[in-house]
Amino acid sequence: MVHSSPLPDITLPGTAFDRMVPTNVALPAITEIDTGRTVTYGELAELANAAAARLRSRGVGPGCVVELRLSNSIDFAVALLAVARTGAAAALIGPSLIDAEASRLSSVAGTTHRVEPGDLAPGPGAAFDPADPDWVAAIPFSSGTTGLAKGVELTHRSIAANAAQFNAALAASGIGEGTRVAAPLPFSHIYGLNTLLLSSLAARRHVFTAARFDLAAFAAAHRNHGIELSYIAPPIALALANSPNVDPADFATTAHMVCGAAPLSESVARRVEERLGVVVLQGYGTTESSPVTHVGIAGRSNPGTIGFALPNTQFRIVDVDTGAEVPDGTAGELQVQGPQVMRGYVDNPTATQTAITDGWLRTGDIARVNPDETVTVVDRAKDVFKYHGFQVAPAELEALLLTHPLVDDVAVAERGGVPKAFVVKQDGLDEATVMAWVAQRVTAYKKVRAVEFVAEIPRNAAGKILRKDL
Repeated sequence: MVHSSPLPDITLPGTAFDRMVPTNVALPAITEIDTGRTVTYGELAELANAAAARLRSRGVGPGCVVELRLSNSIDFAVALLAVARTGAAAALIGPSLIDAEASRLSSVAGTTHRVEPGDLAPGPGAAFDPADPDWVAAIPFSSGTTGLAKGVELTHRSIAANAAQFNAALAASGIGEGTRVAAPLPFSHIYGLNTLLLSSLAARRHVFTAARFDLAAFAAAHRNHGIELSYIAPPIALALANSPNVDPADFATTAHMVCGAAPLSESVARRVEERLGVVVLQGYGTTESSPVTHVGIAGRSNPGTIGFALPNTQFRIVDVDTGAEVPDGTAGELQVQGPQVMRGYVDNPTATQTAITDGWLRTGDIARVNPDETVTVVDRAKDVFKYHGFQVAPAELEALLLTHPLVDDVAVAERGGVPKAFVVKQDGLDEATVMAWVAQRVTAYKKVRAVEFVAEIPRNAAGKILRKDL
């Protein structure tokens, strides 16, 4: 059965996403809680126009791909809007990645330029025609079902549509314009980029962010700035639920928290609600859907579910093996369609055709429809798993470990909540050496946290690793 949102469809923007952000407005737009720096919407527009002029002078324009590798900051927003002004696409590279990893992703995206520090200083601006809504605006990265990084082509139209859809869903929970928002999650990931940053700016909210997450600073920001809406991920939710260092009084002005990036259990969500006196709304999405497809509605959904589909969005649950729709209440693959779905993967038509079937985006997640029309994510169909809200691709770590001279075979899987390597080794290799060796070559969240030496890696007749047998 095909399901739709209980909310009415909205009129979609159909414009370049940077044109959704107010310009000649004196309201505060972004404040860096770690530096105290702040800008109004008018100042943000002036900085973006100046940066766009510099980028254009360096040859950046339609058809170019600009590497954007910055921490959460005013500078990130300036750079993102500036790239959009030029008509180029922004390749979103995580600032915590080591150079080798960043270089690989930049190559996947087809990067032609990068944002330099000098691009972001104040200066004269220039006038730009709006980018074509169907041009690629941003290239975040997804491991999808293969475990290998793919660049996701998101157009201005899809990003702008999702910001508008998400704001309409928030409005159903009583969250309107001008809200003071805590945005701690990385803007270099699509959840942070569109859900936390762009949708907030489109609604004239005041965004508070920092280059790195710190629990004490996060709580202090709520107290000092009267935060009303906060975005979190499950690790933050756990800390808010259980840490003795969290003072509920710090969150006295906070009415809602939206949790995404990974599944959140009902028990943790309820504990956060009871301890802090807030309403927790769990959301769901994928990089390929810009990202949000579902979110809870205050008073209508259980925070342990991902709530309802956004306006202008349809979804269905199908049998993983046959692709046939299954009855409500039966677990199957969640598939979605709507204006927020990606154009495709960069230079990868085969993967695109696998991901989008007859207009339906295959999420690779197993879910079921509840009697109240909300959706519960049951399990992941993908080999890719998340550690602290970040995607970890086993194939990437396996390929790396196989370059070690004393590793004969390897499989990586999530065990006990951490990345674990199952290794067929030669003499002279121990667990500590394996973990240290990997740690020197990957960013922090991809580190192998446990190692088990085995006699062989279980595989099927085609050579595919049988992770369930590890």
